[in-house]
Amino acid sequence: MKHWKLAAAAIFLISVLLPMGAQESHAASKYVVLELQWEDGRTSRIKTLKKDGVTYGSFYSLGNMARLHSGMEQDNTVVLKSDQKRIAIRMGSSIAEVDGRKVDMGREPVRYMSHLYVPIRFLAAALDGEVTNRDAKTGKVTVTGLNNYTDIFYGGGKMGYSYTIRAAKGDLEITNAYTNQKTTIPLGMKDINANTHNLTQNFNWTPKGLLIVTIEYTNRETKEYDLYTLIFKNQGLIRKSIAHGLMERHETLKPDGTIQLIDDHNIRMIEDESGNVLNVFAR
Repeated sequence: MKHWKLAAAAIFLISVLLPMGAQESHAASKYVVLELQWEDGRTSRIKTLKKDGVTYGSFYSLGNMARLHSGMEQDNTVVLKSDQKRIAIRMGSSIAEVDGRKVDMGREPVRYMSHLYVPIRFLAAALDGEVTNRDAKTGKVTVTGLNNYTDIFYGGGKMGYSYTIRAAKGDLEITNAYTNQKTTIPLGMKDINANTHNLTQNFNWTPKGLLIVTIEYTNRETKEYDLYTLIFKNQGLIRKSIAHGLMERHETLKPDGTIQLIDDHNIRMIEDESGNVLNVFAR
C-alpha cells in the first residue's frame, strides 16, 4: 500500500509540472552541439536536442541568453519578452507568435528531460539570427546574428537607493528601497542598443560626502563613448553634465578633491561639499 501511495504521488507531481498539451518525448532523441554567436560579441556552445531529424533549441535557455523574461500566460501559452521583443508558443501547437505575427514553427514544442524545446531554425529567426551551418557528420549546428534584448540596466544599490536605466527611455530611475518612491532624471539617451554598445554605471564618494554617478555608453567597435556625470548631495541632484563622442579617459574626481565636469563645450571645476562652480574652461 505504501508503494502504491508513493507511485500515485509521483504521477500527481508530474501532472502538475507538465502543462496540458506538453508531452514528454519518449521517441529516439540525442544531443548535438549548438554554437551560438551573438551580436554583442558572445559565443556560447551548448548541447541541444535532435529528434526525428529536427534540431531543437531550449526555449528558456536561449531566451535567458537573449536577456528575455519568461512566463506563462493563459491557454498553456509560454512567452519570452522584453520591451523590444515578444515570442509566444502554445503547448500542443506548431503556430507561434513573434512580435504580433503568426509563425509556423513546423513542429510542436517538445518537453524532454525537464527542458522545453522548439525547432532551432524558428527560434534563431525569432531572435533575429539565422542557422548558418550544419555539420553532416557531427550534427553540430551554428547560429549567428542572435540579438541581446536587455531592457533594464541595473547599476546596483547605494545607501538605500537603487539605480536603473531602461533601454527604451534612457533615463536614470532612482528608487528608494524603503518607500519605493521613484525619481527620474532625464539623460537624453534613446534606444540603447546592447548589441553594439556597453552601458556601465560607476559610483564614487568625494572626501566631503558628495556622490558622483558616472554613466558611460561605449561603442564596442570604435571605443568612442558618451559620458553622463551626475553629482548628488543628500540624495538631491545638484550638478549634471553630458559629453558625447569621447575617446580619451576622463578623470572626474581630481586628487585635490575638486570635481571635473565635462560637456560638449566646456569643463567646469566644482567644489567638493558645496557643489559650487570654481572655474569654467572651454574645451
